[in-house]
Order: sequence, then C-alpha cells, then structure tokens
Amino acid sequence: MLKIAPLYLLFTLILLLGIFARVWEFGELPPGLNQDEASSGVDAFSLYHFGSDRNGVSFPVHFISWGSGQNVLYAYVLIPFIAFGDLTPVTVRLPMLISGILTIPLVYFVAKRTVNEKFALLAMFLLAISPWHIMLSRWGFEGNFLPFVFLLGYACLLKSTVNNNWFILANVFLGLCLYAYGTAYAAIPAFLACTVSILLWSKRVSIRNLIIGLIALVIVSLPIGLFILVNTLQLSSLHLGFLTIPSLPSPLRYETESAISSASPLLTLGQNLLIMLYLLGRQTDGLEWNTLEPYGYLYTLTFPLALIGVVQLLRLRNSANMPERLLLLSWLTASLTIGILQSVNINRISLIFIPLIICVAFPLFWLWERRRLALVLALCVFLVGFAYFTRDYHGDQYRRQAEQAFFAGLLPAVEFARQADDAHNPICVTGSVNMPYIFVLFVEQMNPADYLKDVDYLDPHAPLRQVRALGRYTFGLENCPLDRKTIYVLDGERPPYLDINYTVSSFENYNVYVP
Repeated sequence: MLKIAPLYLLFTLILLLGIFARVWEFGELPPGLNQDEASSGVDAFSLYHFGSDRNGVSFPVHFISWGSGQNVLYAYVLIPFIAFGDLTPVTVRLPMLISGILTIPLVYFVAKRTVNEKFALLAMFLLAISPWHIMLSRWGFEGNFLPFVFLLGYACLLKSTVNNNWFILANVFLGLCLYAYGTAYAAIPAFLACTVSILLWSKRVSIRNLIIGLIALVIVSLPIGLFILVNTLQLSSLHLGFLTIPSLPSPLRYETESAISSASPLLTLGQNLLIMLYLLGRQTDGLEWNTLEPYGYLYTLTFPLALIGVVQLLRLRNSANMPERLLLLSWLTASLTIGILQSVNINRISLIFIPLIICVAFPLFWLWERRRLALVLALCVFLVGFAYFTRDYHGDQYRRQAEQAFFAGLLPAVEFARQADDAHNPICVTGSVNMPYIFVLFVEQMNPADYLKDVDYLDPHAPLRQVRALGRYTFGLENCPLDRKTIYVLDGERPPYLDINYTVSSFENYNVYVP
C-alpha cells in the first residue's frame, strides 16, 4: 500500500500540471480566432439554429466550407456547447480544451497497458508538458481533434478480449476518425490492416466480435465513403434521411495534395518521406499555432530518444506485453503512411506524436530501473524546459506573433462597425485577413437563407472561394464601393476619402473608420 500511494500522488500531480498548462489564460491565449476555428463555429451555430450549414446543406457528412471541404466531427461536437454558451471564441475552443485534458489520463492508461504503472507515469508526464499538445489543446482547429478520437478507439482496443465487446466500440471510434480529419482516410485502413491479425493471433478478439466490429466500422464510415465516391466521380449530392452527401464545387483537398495524383508519384513519395523525417527531427514547421521555437513538439532534442524508444519497443522477445507493443508499432506505422502520401506539417501528422512521446518514455523508464539519479536529472531538465516554454508562450513576444496569426481584434472591430450606425451603411473589411467573410458571419450569426441568394464569390469553383461581397459587407479595399458613407475595418490601410473626418477606433491590429 505504501508503494502504491506515491504512484497515485504522482498521477495527481502530473494531471494537475497538465491541466494548469492548458487552462492558464485559456480564452486569452492565443488571442483572436483562426479562420478554420471560426468556420467550424459558424457551421455548428447554423446547424443548431437553422438545420443546415452556412452553405445551406442539411446536416452534411462533410462541409463544403471554403469550397474544397472541411471535416465535420468537431463542429457537431460544438453544437451542445453553442446551445448552452452561444457562439463565442471560448465556446469554439472549449471542446478541444476538454479533450486535451482527458488525453492525459488516457495516455496513462495506454502506457500502463503497454508496460506498467511507472512507465505510464513517465509517458503521462511527457504528454502533460509537451509544447505541441499544450498548444493544440488551446485552440479549435478541427484536425487537432483526431489524436483524441483515435486514442479513444485505441484504448478500447487495449481493453478488448474474447469475453467483452470493446473491439466493437473501438471500431465505432475509428470510424468517427474519418470525420475528424482527412488524413485518417489513409491512417485508419493502414492501422486496421496491422491490428486485426495481431488481435486474432493474441486471442484478444473473438471471430464474432471481429465481424460485428468491422460491420460497425462499415456502417459508421459508409456516409464518408459515399462522400468520397460522389466527389471522385463528380456526381450530384445525395440525401440519406436528414444527412446530406454534398458534392463540392471544387476538387477534394486530398486529391490535389496526395502524392498519388502528382506527375511523378514515386519521386513525390520519397520527397514527402524526407520532409516528414526533417520535420520530426527538427521538431518545427514554422507555424506559430503549432510550435514555439526552440521548444518543438517535445523540447527539440528528444527525437533521438524517441528512436531509441522505438528500438526498445521492438524488443518483443520475452515481453509480457507483446500484443500491446505490436499495437503501438501499428499506430506509428499508420501515422507514417500519412507523411509518405502527402507533404506534411505538424497539423497533418498530428496522429504520430502521442505514440512518439510514449516511445520517449522507454529510455527514461530504463533509467528509472537502472540509473535513478540520472532519471531525476533528466526529469529536471524537462521541467526546466517546461518552465522556459511556459514563460515564452505566455510572454509578450509570442503574444504579438499570435495576434497576427489569429487576427486578434478583428471580431470586436466588426462588431463595433455593425453597431456604429442605424442606417445599415456599407461596411468595407480589409482583405489582408484569411477569409474575412467568415468573421462577419461569426459576428452577424445570419440565417443562410438570408445571405446565400446574394453572396458574391470571386470564383465560385475555386478550392478556397474568396467572397467579394456579403450583404452590406465588402471584402478588400479594391472591391469596396466608392461610397462616402462607408465604414471601414482596416489593418494598416487608409480609407480612400482622406477629406472625410472619420472617428477612428482601434482594436488590437485593426482600426474602424466611421465617417
């Protein structure tokens, strides 16, 4: 009992540390809102209030979004949060925060099944202080939801035996991964191709449950399979009851970005592999919302430790947890297929980082068993790195970078502009923002039936459809009407009429000019 109590205390302390890292200044950092976050929020709000997404499609299995599509699972999860908390940046990010916190004890469970409790504490600690996972948990990009949903399915696989039904539930979660992010289209089949034989060989699943589980997977994934078929063959939209299989106005994103569709597939596959290995080794993709340099996804210099961990994981002989180790290798293998099939950044290859972090725990566990003082020193180094990361992440320099990346001040600027007059004069919004119209929809919360009839696209068939005008809003100074009553929401630009006495109000990076 005395030996067990400190383990529970360590579990609690690590969990509290992970919660602190994700909750402190949540809603303020990162400031503002990314266009993809706003997109999921607007579609979720529209589905809840009007029964269709912002493009007027009733309960789609994949959003039309910008034109080339956007994944739906996170937006559907958002609906109850919007029902209780309305459409705000905090409600859009809250499900990601909750899933990020829940991932920490889930990793403990997975690592405990793979080795033991001590190893699980090390893996849990590494995830709790991982800069990648801390940053992922604090904003609402829908693709960042994939590691959590996959982890739920993976945990169910580990609980699967011939005497229970966990394998069936695992397949339900794995099927839902296909609605979380497009990279799952390659990862899930690759993962199942490896795991089914492992589970059968180790007698972890009965033939009955194997058949029922795979049927459940087919049922859950059928709508997204039809979506891929409809858009690959360029068919018309389909309706399955209240669900819609939409036909997109432009090619699917995975079709245009996959190595298979390139002019030299083999060369592109090789280039993608090198890009992935370079990213994993260097631990950054240069995007402010994914990593903060020089900390990487797990403090820059840990990739060699992960490789050592993979080698230790491969030592299957005399291992009491051989099936679990093989399943973890299957997770890594399935994740690597993503980076081979397409050029990746941290977002796209997010599925690999949890098993990679677990692998880093292997050499630390070796120290725990043989060189306890060296382990203490290693953990102190990690804690020092975490302290510096926390300081810099919450510091002024990163905040300024994040303000640009997340368009801080744009939402309150638009809100101020729309309330600045009662005559509904034209409003001109800067074109320096990615998809500025989505921020207008976020603020206005309009019924799609009211604006779809007169929305003006620069190119309605472009993969990323730019909106020229939406109601009284026009986007980009070059597209705005020469009307002296126009209100301007600008980012460093000046209104065309310099002789007008404007009232100027500032919101972070944006100025509102009211004549």
